Order: sequence, then C-alpha cells, then structure tokens
Amino acid sequence: MNTSSPAIIQMIVPYLDLKRQLESAGDEIGRAITRVLDGGTYILGDEVQLFESEWASFCGTAGAVGVATGTDALILALKATGAVREGKNDEVITAPLTAGYTALGIQLAGGVPVFADIDPKSYMIDPQSIEDSITPRTRAIVPVHLYGQMADMKSVSSIAEKHGLVVVEDAAQAHGARLDGKSAGSFGAAAAFSFYPTKNLGAFGDGGMVTAQDKTVLQKARMLRQGGHYEALQTPETGLNSRLDEMQAAILRVKLNHLEAWNEKRREIAERYNAGLSGMRSVQLPEPSNPQSHVFHLYVISHPQRDELRAFLLENGIETMIHYPYLLHRQPLFQRAGQSHLPVAEKAEPMILSLPLNPWLRTDEVEYVIDAMKRYESI
Repeated sequence: MNTSSPAIIQMIVPYLDLKRQLESAGDEIGRAITRVLDGGTYILGDEVQLFESEWASFCGTAGAVGVATGTDALILALKATGAVREGKNDEVITAPLTAGYTALGIQLAGGVPVFADIDPKSYMIDPQSIEDSITPRTRAIVPVHLYGQMADMKSVSSIAEKHGLVVVEDAAQAHGARLDGKSAGSFGAAAAFSFYPTKNLGAFGDGGMVTAQDKTVLQKARMLRQGGHYEALQTPETGLNSRLDEMQAAILRVKLNHLEAWNEKRREIAERYNAGLSGMRSVQLPEPSNPQSHVFHLYVISHPQRDELRAFLLENGIETMIHYPYLLHRQPLFQRAGQSHLPVAEKAEPMILSLPLNPWLRTDEVEYVIDAMKRYESI
C-alpha cells in the first residue's frame, strides 16, 4: 500500500496575495485604524461621512451612501430608485456572466432577474439582447461593468430611455473605470459598488456604496440602510440593517489615495500580458475598446482547453481562477420558465480563465506566467 502523501505544489505565483498591499500602504492603514480606536465611534461616524464625500467626488456624483456589502448596495439602489416595487414581480434585465450576487440582489429587492446574452469580445451584456428581453413587466436594467471595463452605457441608456426603464449600474468591479470622461457609478439612476477585499478598492472586510446624482434617491438609500427609518420605524417600506462601519471606511479612505496608481499598475501588467501572449494561436486576449478606461480588476483570457491549461499552470506553481464558472440563468435559484437560450455566454463559459493580475504582482512573476503559457502551447 502506498502511504505517501500527495505531492504539494509549490506556489510560485499566487493568484492574489493581499498581504503585499501592506508594503505600500501598511503604515497609513495602521494609523487610520488607531485613529478609529482612539475616537471610540464605530458606526456611521466621521470616517463614513468623509469617505462617502470622497467617493462621491471620485465618481463625480452628487453623493454616496455607505452600506455593509455590495449586495446590499444593489438592493438599496434598486429600491431607492423605485426600479423594483415590493410584491410586483418587476423584471430586471442583467447579464448571466457575473457573480451570483448580482441576481441575488435583484431577487432580494423583490425583482425577477431576466438574463440577456453577452458580447463575444467584451463578455459584457449585449444591447441587442437587452432589447430582445424586454417585456411589459420589465422595469429596469442592471448592466454589469465586468472585469474592470464599463458596459456600453450609451446603448444601454438609449434603450432605457426608449422603453422608460431605470438603469442601476453594477459597478462592483469598476472602481475608477471611465467612459467618455465619466466615471463608473455616474451613468445610471444609481449604482452599486462593492469593497470586498479583492476589489480594486478593497476593505479589510465587507463594505459597499450606493452612488446617485439625484439627492432624493440618496436620501431614500440612507433611510433604507437604517431599516427604513431615521429615528423610528415610522415608514411602511422595508429597509435593511446595512451600514458601512467606521473601521472599514477609514481603511478605504487610505486606499483611495492609492487607487489611481494601483489601477495604472494593473494596466501596465495587462499590457505586458498582451504583448507576451499575443502570438498564441489558441488564446483570446481581452479586447477593451479603450484600454485606458479599463481598470483590469481581472485579466480574463479564453482558451478551448481551459481546464487542461489551468491544470498545467497549477503544476507549474501558478494559481488561476474562473470568473465565473456557472452562468446565472442555469443556476437553480435563478432559473425560470421563459428564459431564452444565451448562445454566446454558453459558448464562453467553459473557456474563460483569469490569470494573476494585481498591483503587487512582480515583473518576474508576470514573465513566468507568460513563459508557462507558451510552454503549454508548445506541448
């Protein structure tokens, strides 16, 4: 009997090592944490108010409302804009290739997620498929700014205006992305951001933000994050107990000062990957329409032998991820009668693979990944 333990793969290039960010911002973060501890206020204090103001300024919006998670941000954005009404089963069109929390947020707000197909190059929601998915029950569109690039907001906004629909951006992956001079989070009636630790702007825990241009929407979002009240439960509308805490706000304020530099580093690494992998016959590389508007939250390639390639890279100490392994319209929680076939998304699903990309990735690590990719193709 073979009692030897399975070989442990030495990880040469981890997908993401969040401890590395402390090398560039650790001292500042430590001082921010101490400031909060010394202040003795931990919920909805000065740090949250200051971060809300700073984030709104960064996004170019009239205001921002800090909440507990990105999912809560989407729920509250949908409710505060009136895009989804309680008990009406309002349909909300979104993309199938995204985290399940997008559809979950729609569902928890009281809506019915309806999935449109995606563009074969950008993998983001296809405007024509949005148009084809509209029914008399459609109330809103939630375009997902996927992988760090922005959806075709000009087309999405035009469709929404034509049909009288509300646009709420899922901007959880697009911190700092810009399109035609405007920032993610400033196009729709409202937008939802996540500050999950792996995001371009990530907390040391969970956090989220609602942005909007309409002060009435912002005021309602603030009310709804407090259960639907200011001083007592005096309104008939159900809200959430969802507040960004002072510690996370203080940490995020520090990191916001580094975000533009970190995003530029992401672009540089993406350019290095593009240059190194451009000659590979079987690999489809990211094709942003405007590379400078892409903040490369993820670097996602497509390969017809994705699983074999992923196994080879792991054997060589390179950790990868799949964003996302299951299309939402096929997941039991979101399946519904009448959902149309989504051929582009279904073709893309088994081929997508996320390579390591973050601001703290070293040049030698990037070159090692490129070399391993080329070695796989030569086999």
